[in-house]
Amino acid sequence: MGSITLATPSTSPTSLVAILTFVLGSSVVAAALGHILTGLRASTTIRRDRYASAVKLLVARIEYPYRIRRRTSDDPEVLHTLATTGHDLQERLAEISAWISTESTALSDVFEHCLTRLDTPFKQACNDAWNAAPITTAAGMNLGGLPMGNQQHVAITMERALAYRFGPRRAIPAFLLRRILNKRGLLP
Repeated sequence: MGSITLATPSTSPTSLVAILTFVLGSSVVAAALGHILTGLRASTTIRRDRYASAVKLLVARIEYPYRIRRRTSDDPEVLHTLATTGHDLQERLAEISAWISTESTALSDVFEHCLTRLDTPFKQACNDAWNAAPITTAAGMNLGGLPMGNQQHVAITMERALAYRFGPRRAIPAFLLRRILNKRGLLP
């Protein structure tokens, strides 16, 4: 009887290195891509949350005179709480304004424009609210005549501009983005 020999594929050392390089290389590339995509998702989430805070602060600025006007007494504790709320609002506005200016100069201009549009009616409404007597009845909580008026359009301006900081539109250069925002009436 003859001996049986098994055929073994002849693998040269160079092809073995090529196969190992391909396998390891694709794993490294996949890991790198996964890391990059995870970072992009995290960055987008942070950016979305910060911009949501900016809109929330614009709304808080619109609503603050109503808080003052709806105070139920002029006791020091009530006044202290309202003053602290006002100070906190100013600090948060300064902080978010600084962040937006580092994230996007074009959107920083939109945010500053929104604050400027709110400034005069805000100051007048706060002044009027502080000069009014505290509210002592439920019917007094109905505030129809505050000079602040409906300023929700200011927050909507910021919301519309935010669409340009997400997805493919995020890649629009700042000079072009300013033109687009201006054309859409989101910048002065």
